[in-house]
Amino acid sequence: MQTAAGLLAALGDSIEAIKAHLATMDEDKLEALLGVMPSKSIAGSAEMVMLIHLYRELQNRQRHSNVLPFPTAKP
Repeated sequence: MQTAAGLLAALGDSIEAIKAHLATMDEDKLEALLGVMPSKSIAGSAEMVMLIHLYRELQNRQRHSNVLPFPTAKP
């Protein structure tokens, strides 16, 4: 049981590292990476996990670039 818990912890750390790395990439590199990823992946595969995080990063960037900041109220 400890082996499984250790592997799951390592997997979680790896996924967080991938998300952090994607956040540092510029949009051109993200689009290029998306272009070379397989369009169909097996559910739960490493490719599927990568695609999900890649799409999320691109969507977050699109959402944040379209939002205008509201001025904050002065107390």
